Amino acid sequence: MVCTTVEIATTGHDSTMSILASARQAGPSALISTVSRSVGLGPVQPWLPAGETLGARLFRHGLEPGTGVEWIDETGVGDAQVRLSYAATLTGNAVAVTSLALRLDNPDGSVGDLFLRAPARGSRRTARERMLVAATPYLVAGGRLLSLGARQCGAETFELCCARGDGEWRGFADLRISPRPHGGRPLHPDPLANVLPGLEAGIPAPRAG
Repeated sequence: MVCTTVEIATTGHDSTMSILASARQAGPSALISTVSRSVGLGPVQPWLPAGETLGARLFRHGLEPGTGVEWIDETGVGDAQVRLSYAATLTGNAVAVTSLALRLDNPDGSVGDLFLRAPARGSRRTARERMLVAATPYLVAGGRLLSLGARQCGAETFELCCARGDGEWRGFADLRISPRPHGGRPLHPDPLANVLPGLEAGIPAPRAG
């Protein structure tokens, strides 16, 4: 599965902006390192603000073969709200996203929430397997279990993924986040109460604060 990234256009011949645009596509660690080296910043800061409710767009490209969940299997585009949290990497030279809270509008006018977080630091995982994941899998049609997760593909882009049982992660949507605050009420997701269509919470998960 290949992650897609946001194309960042640059104008003129401003070399500094070109460097920043390239770093944004490479990911948050590259961006932070570039800015720190260029302007001599002290402690690293994430490109997207932590703890704020941000606007986003979700581009669903669907899955084939499908999962039996229409929201995952079919294509579509919709607005979203996002809140991120971060922690410093082990080297201290960059920060990594440790949780992603996501709220989407359901077709019936209700909302659906996801809360994805990084596994424990001691987990033995490769970079490709380093996912933000829901605390528990969801029940789908036929009583099967479906896990949901996300992996970062750029400074402002995440790929939403799903996996059946112990199967491979499969990407089904791209989440593109604006660095500007959403301007509405703070996002406090409740994935147990606000479930996305076609999904059923398998094991009660704690509410995100």
